Amino acid sequence: MKKAVKLLALLLAAILAVTMLTACGDEVATEEEEKKLQRAEATDAAITLPEGMDPEAHFATQFNEAGATVVFNGINDYDTGYFTVPSGSMTIRAKATGEAEGMKSFKVAVWKKVDNGAEYVANTTVYYYTNGEVNTYTFEGLDPAAQYRLNLSYDAYRYRIFGQMQVDGVAAIA
Repeated sequence: MKKAVKLLALLLAAILAVTMLTACGDEVATEEEEKKLQRAEATDAAITLPEGMDPEAHFATQFNEAGATVVFNGINDYDTGYFTVPSGSMTIRAKATGEAEGMKSFKVAVWKKVDNGAEYVANTTVYYYTNGEVNTYTFEGLDPAAQYRLNLSYDAYRYRIFGQMQVDGVAAIA
């Protein structure tokens, strides 16, 4: 009986040790993944909403001669409509906050229109901080003849993001 209790204690200790090592391994992997993320950089540039655009809209996009302005309030995953990138380069300035304390960022990804829907454009997921400051990132090498859309989302879907974006270098599809 004593032997069985000792074996059980040893087995439980081994399980605990493996669990702790696995948890530590996940933490290291998460830190390494965090370092690899493409992040937008802080900028002094402002985002100015066009006249008549509702800053409280759930999700709205308005095009002008310079590009597009996007407003989002209380979303966790949303796509813009399709647009073109005539020069092959677009710059996105975004200012956002999150509803949850500790929510550090949201992501913007570029999707290209294809015959059967849309496909993700490789290496175009960029994280923007949700600290209320304006951050910017420029996407290069896009096909001027293609149609694209942006996906705004957050990794934990139970939270919502609020903010505005200015997307320079894009044009509405006529």
